[in-house]
Amino acid sequence: MSRDVSVMTRSVMLKMANSAGHLFGGTLMAWMDELSGITAHRFVWTRVTTAAVKGMNFYVPIHYGRVLELEGRVVHVGRSSLDVEIKAYLEPVEEGGERVLAADAVFVYVSISETGRPLPIRRHLEGEEP
Repeated sequence: MSRDVSVMTRSVMLKMANSAGHLFGGTLMAWMDELSGITAHRFVWTRVTTAAVKGMNFYVPIHYGRVLELEGRVVHVGRSSLDVEIKAYLEPVEEGGERVLAADAVFVYVSISETGRPLPIRRHLEGEEP
């Protein structure tokens, strides 16, 4: 996997579940925010701050006892902002099984200076105009 992709693995515990036994959406969103921040930082190598969440989609329930693998990648770079897509996959319960996309979201980050001012991003994605 390239350095432009960040991965996080989490085990869903009972204390993280609601009364239906599903992972709280806010817990997943916090994990996604953490991973997207790491992904953004590794791309620009400056301080970054979350500016927005463009959308968060849930596709299947995430039951306690399951393992989630989250993958983050930069999908767009602007002048001082970048979009990071996070996909959360359920690991298979049996060997040889398929992982399932459980949720995804796009987080918008801004590259900032030590004083909190926006910084131009020097690096761009392959195929994107600076």
